[in-house]
Amino acid sequence: MAKEAANDISQPTDQAPLQNVTALHKRDVHQEPAATKSAPNAELPPADQTDTGQPHPPAADEIPTVNYPVLAQKLCEAELMMAHAAETGKKLKPDIIATLTNARDANVRGAWTKALTKQFWSAYSQLCAAIKPVTCESLTACGCSTIVRRYRFGTIGLLCLIVPLSILMFISARISDEINDRIKENNALVVKLHDQILSGRVQNDPDGQPVPVQSDIRTQFQLLATSNRSLYSLATVLNYFVLRVAPDTIPDKASPEGRPMFELSAAFNPTTEWPIKIKAYQEIGAYANDVQQMNRMFYGAITAYLLPILYALLGACAYALRSISQQIRARTYTSTCADFARIIIAVIAGLVVGLFNNFTQGISLSPLAIAFLVGYGVEIFFSFLDTFLETLRKVRSRQLPQRA
Repeated sequence: MAKEAANDISQPTDQAPLQNVTALHKRDVHQEPAATKSAPNAELPPADQTDTGQPHPPAADEIPTVNYPVLAQKLCEAELMMAHAAETGKKLKPDIIATLTNARDANVRGAWTKALTKQFWSAYSQLCAAIKPVTCESLTACGCSTIVRRYRFGTIGLLCLIVPLSILMFISARISDEINDRIKENNALVVKLHDQILSGRVQNDPDGQPVPVQSDIRTQFQLLATSNRSLYSLATVLNYFVLRVAPDTIPDKASPEGRPMFELSAAFNPTTEWPIKIKAYQEIGAYANDVQQMNRMFYGAITAYLLPILYALLGACAYALRSISQQIRARTYTSTCADFARIIIAVIAGLVVGLFNNFTQGISLSPLAIAFLVGYGVEIFFSFLDTFLETLRKVRSRQLPQRA
């Protein structure tokens, strides 16, 4: 009996541990799916694939989509556009703001889905329409002053070329006009002296009293010498404007050869003084004419070809600065290749606008003013070309039937 009692006592003792082990094993099996379900982004296999271990794809709207760089960029743009809408008082629908905010949070958490993609693009489209014509590109470009700085430096550079050239041309034109006046005075004096020397007439003073011919001739010779000195000085100054291209063969005024050409001798004698002064007048006049000719060639080329291009570029820069300033204030500026294309068109227009004589028909403007206006409004130049081509086409169509 003691042995049976021992067996009775030992049998429950052996079974209890087995039951406990079995129970623990079953509890672990049941708890494993729960742990798997609570894991983030985990996939639950269906019951028929539990034993095989092959995962079954979930529904399409629950698949986390790939976080493309385009989506990340558009999220940043959406934040920038929402900030602009808030600053300018644009009223956005609450669902747009909520969708874009949820999309940003989902992108940070890595929980982006296809359903959220559809919602995001719809909200993004409505946001773009709400702030139109402002775009994210224009908001980014308006915050950068590089393009304005480029046009500013370009305008300053053009002014640094135009202003000195205009000043040089103005001064050279005035000196050239003064040379023409001196040449006219010398021509009149030479003719008068020639008549007095040949005829030996007695001149009358303002009071009508006779004046000796010798005294009047001496005064005229003195005026001729003074005019020659002034003419030579003006021609020498003008020669510097063309980099002294014209050869100067006139002797120096302080030299023994040059003093008789510019001054009267102490022992004045009209007979001996006349050949010297007439030779000086001819040489100085020829030198002044050569300088004037070189000046016309040099500055004529600048006026006809260089300055129109510079003024057309200045007009294009003025239009660009005005247009860009307005667009920046409206936050609608976007960088485009059309800005550079307008500069090239202004160069072409400034170069060839002088070829058309009827371009300013009915309007009195200088060629440089026309070049500036053409650069400022290149559309006017294009419309003129289109009209001119249409006229040529009509004339050509009329001539063809006549030849046939």
